[in-house]
Amino acid sequence: MASSEAKPTFSSLIGNPSAIAAAKAWAQGWQEGKRQPPLLVIGSTGTGKTALAHAIAHEFSWELFEFNASDLRDEESVSTLLANATSSASLFGGTRLILIDDADSLSGTADRGGAGAIAKVIASARQPVILTAADYYDKKLSSIKAHCQQLELRRAHVSTIAKFLKQEAASRSIVLADGDAEKIAQASSGDIRAALNDLRARNASASRDREKNIFDIMRDIFKSEKYADARKAAFSTDVDHDTLKLWIAQNLPAACVRPFDLSEGYDKLSRADVFDGRIRRTQYWGYLRYSSDLMTSGVALSKSSPSNGYVQFAYPDYIRAMGSSKSSRTLRKSVLSKIARMCHCSLAQSGVYLPLFEAVSKKEEGAFGELFDEDELAFIMKKPAKKAAANKKAGK
Repeated sequence: MASSEAKPTFSSLIGNPSAIAAAKAWAQGWQEGKRQPPLLVIGSTGTGKTALAHAIAHEFSWELFEFNASDLRDEESVSTLLANATSSASLFGGTRLILIDDADSLSGTADRGGAGAIAKVIASARQPVILTAADYYDKKLSSIKAHCQQLELRRAHVSTIAKFLKQEAASRSIVLADGDAEKIAQASSGDIRAALNDLRARNASASRDREKNIFDIMRDIFKSEKYADARKAAFSTDVDHDTLKLWIAQNLPAACVRPFDLSEGYDKLSRADVFDGRIRRTQYWGYLRYSSDLMTSGVALSKSSPSNGYVQFAYPDYIRAMGSSKSSRTLRKSVLSKIARMCHCSLAQSGVYLPLFEAVSKKEEGAFGELFDEDELAFIMKKPAKKAAANKKAGK
């Protein structure tokens, strides 16, 4: 985040020195005529994602073309606006920096092909491109990430923000009482922009209830030493109960390295599963408070001593696997739904008829041609899907 309203420079950015150095090296590559992959800058609100792009443009004297994801909702707008900007130099032949802000805000039916079209354009861009986003794991970025170099900006430390606020106060002749800078920095939760706004408003008693990203939640839960702290961390996000449990289960071995602590942690997590099972069976949601407390506070307090080391939290393997198998699961459900209607049975029972349909299909070609499409028949006969095979052969 830049420290003033003037055009930001690298020296005016606050925090993240290694990330800033990497961004500078990326820009230097372009400056020397070496094409670099688009830069995907990930970070929470107020960490300086946009300011970093402005600093690069200013430091290297590049023309800045700035887009918001809302400007690039569909293929037509991408082709009209973005493709032209990325394929040509500035008016006087200089380098043009393309900034796409909030790339993960593409959503809903209005974004028809926008993300895919953006991915196609930036893959062959002849000008430097920077995209910003808050959540690297957002599904809307899946087609874009493959073409980008990732750069993460973390929230600045309280002491770093406090030092910055004192410098800003001195330059603007703002009088701060002892401890005011620290209070504002603490309340900002690492959001430098918010801290600066509070300073300018002379609001030293500001407090905020910020939604945290999932990695912050994991850190807060596993670092908690008090029951209430872990519980509060879980309630500071809108991540649903089941997803949060998957994140905790995935990262439990990394956060609880001692065998006894790990055993205790899994015991609490399994007991949370028991209550979740009772909720599904009885539909009594009063059990949710027990499950939530067990998988957060219970897991956090399983540690025999505080965790002081760095833990690299990972995305749940289960969610990643389910995402990669979505198409095959959708195909299976489509086949079983048709079998269920034909055999007058439930979807759960329809699976027992699959061997029968397989045998008939292999014996009499085209027996179910009017009921199933090509891929569904391939699934029944345990053959590769014809559409998928054709796409693979065409190199798609």
